[in-house]
This record gives sequence, structure tokens and C-alpha cells, in this order.
Amino acid sequence: MEIIVSGRHLSVTESVKNYAKEKLEAILAPYHKIGNVRVVLDIQKTRCKAEVIVHGKNLDVEADAESYDMHESIDAAVAKIDHQISKHFDKIQDHHKQAKDNEKIKKEEAAAATEE
Repeated sequence: MEIIVSGRHLSVTESVKNYAKEKLEAILAPYHKIGNVRVVLDIQKTRCKAEVIVHGKNLDVEADAESYDMHESIDAAVAKIDHQISKHFDKIQDHHKQAKDNEKIKKEEAAAATEE
């Protein structure tokens, strides 16, 4: 998974880049279908804005957050992304696994019936 942190109208310090990468790696580690993540940080007067864009296999999600502190903006945007991605992966069903489980249950029931 590639994480790109960039700034709009500012140069991003290494500490902020590392902070954003650590937060995203902690949240997105269980999801293997994510290809790359882009974080765009922006400052306008006193407002700090963080945009997080996630691209993956059959998945394009983006979220943004705005506050007076850059770390708070990053935290809020990452929380939104976490909610959206977990919601997306909860909707996906593995129908083949369900069919295999049903076959296994039928075999166990048949084996139990022959034992009696």
C-alpha cells in the first residue's frame, strides 16, 4: 500500500507526514485490496484542511475534514475513511464460502444420520 502525503499552498513537514502515515497504516492494515492512499493537506488563513483519497480494487473513497489544528483535521478525516471502508467491506458477501459451509453441514448431518 502506497501512502502519498502532499500539501496544497504549503510544504509539509516530516513529522506531519509521519503522523498521517502512521494513522492510515494502523487503520487500513487489515484491508488487502487497497492500492494507494493520497493525503492532501491545505491551510487557508487559520483553517487547516485534510483530504484523504483511497483507491483500491473496486473501491474509491474520499473524505475531508477541517479544523483549526492540522492533527485534528487528519484524525477526523482518517476516522471518516475508516467508517466508510469498514461499511464497504461489511456489505461485501462471499457467496462461495456460504455454499461450501452449507455442503459441509450437509455432509456432517449425513454422517450423523448413518451413525445412528
